[in-house]
Amino acid sequence: MLKFDAVVVGAGPAGSTAARVIAATGARVLLVEKKARVGCPVQCAEYVPALISLEVELTAAAIAQPVQTLVTLFPDGSRTLTSAPGYILNREIFDSTLAEAAVRAGTELWLQARVVDLKDDILVIQREGERLKVKAALIIGADGPLSPVARLSGWPRQPLAVAAQLEVVLPEKLENTRVYFDPLYRGGYAWVFPKGKTANVGVGFIPGDLTPPQALQHFLGRLGWQGQKVMRRTGGYIPTGGPYPEVHRGMVLLCGDAGGFTHPVTGAGILTAVLSGRLAGEAGSDYLSRGTSLTSYETSWRGLLGKTMARAVNSRQHWQAEWSMDNYCLTKLLSKTWF
Repeated sequence: MLKFDAVVVGAGPAGSTAARVIAATGARVLLVEKKARVGCPVQCAEYVPALISLEVELTAAAIAQPVQTLVTLFPDGSRTLTSAPGYILNREIFDSTLAEAAVRAGTELWLQARVVDLKDDILVIQREGERLKVKAALIIGADGPLSPVARLSGWPRQPLAVAAQLEVVLPEKLENTRVYFDPLYRGGYAWVFPKGKTANVGVGFIPGDLTPPQALQHFLGRLGWQGQKVMRRTGGYIPTGGPYPEVHRGMVLLCGDAGGFTHPVTGAGILTAVLSGRLAGEAGSDYLSRGTSLTSYETSWRGLLGKTMARAVNSRQHWQAEWSMDNYCLTKLLSKTWF
């Protein structure tokens, strides 16, 4: 049986950050990633606020396009411009850079590896046709909105929105991000996030009358972009309920999407993944080195993100209860709950 001080499952921004923080203290850390390449395929709209630079060093290669303003188009035809400085990322480069930093700190990275069972401090990991048993003093689940670590540890499934996205060649250059609301995209919205000569064009919403592909085709029709060249297709799930009431059980911590650290209204999750990953890593490091209670993680994330998340959860609840198919009623709701 293999033994590590900590096993981190998922090499996205949350997991790689947590692994780096713990490994930097000299602990033996294993980072488990189901994909063959970290960050590929991309399942993200790729926008991050400029504040991300306070947490991680962004390389030039990781930035597809800086942006300054968000244009929001409401169902009644009105629009607002909001200062929203940030970057549209090349997410595969961003993620791989974070994973490389974790490895440099001493983390052991396993690719194409999946957690298939977890009981107490023993994980069963499927890798290269083998089932390996791994014992750990600390386990961090950073394995996405459908987190196997969370399921195997007894957490319930999160409420989820679905998203479908294309990267298309732009007919003309765009300087800013755009968000479009439509009653058909229940509990969500569509977006255009420019990446130089291309843009991420997507729709995220609560499934109902439309499937994600149908919603995406509807949005492309609204833009008049049905004929634009498609460079990449992707999709996925977005947690909408905010963090779990507890993201620590026994020796297991959850961070990133696995713990619900995704903004319940905007769906933004990269910055909160990095932040929750860092906090989980710090709590884990203290636990391993000094025996400090892992409940410190609950205290730290609530102190940093609690108020923002609580407000967003409240807005999401209004969306769920009051979403209207009337353009003017929906705009009135959105004016109270969107930014």
